[in-house]
Amino acid sequence: MQHVTSSFPNMLRWSARVLSGIIVLFWGFFLLAHLFGDAGSSSRPLIWADYLMLGAIVVAVIGLAVAWKWELFGAILTLIAFGVVAAVNWRIVIFPGALIPITALLFLASWWLHRSPRTGDALLSKS
Repeated sequence: MQHVTSSFPNMLRWSARVLSGIIVLFWGFFLLAHLFGDAGSSSRPLIWADYLMLGAIVVAVIGLAVAWKWELFGAILTLIAFGVVAAVNWRIVIFPGALIPITALLFLASWWLHRSPRTGDALLSKS
């Protein structure tokens, strides 16, 4: 039996991949520039919330990269990490920070649509 895939789940997957690629490149550049650059001094002493948010953002960006291979695991990892960031500082949820969970939700929807049985396939298997 030939497996026919719908274009909508593939469009979701590639939309998530393009968005995640842009996000990973953008955040990765700034994180690496901050770590290895010499102009990244803080204007105030950092507190525990700053370190928690930085770590969670790094995990969220890694989660988006992981979602290219394992959509469910990467999306859940990203959403949990972003939830931590939003709990510490809710203003991160405003655009452009909102693109991170939106991309994770696209990966999650793509995973769901690719794993769910299709009605056409179920009807073909009964005959």
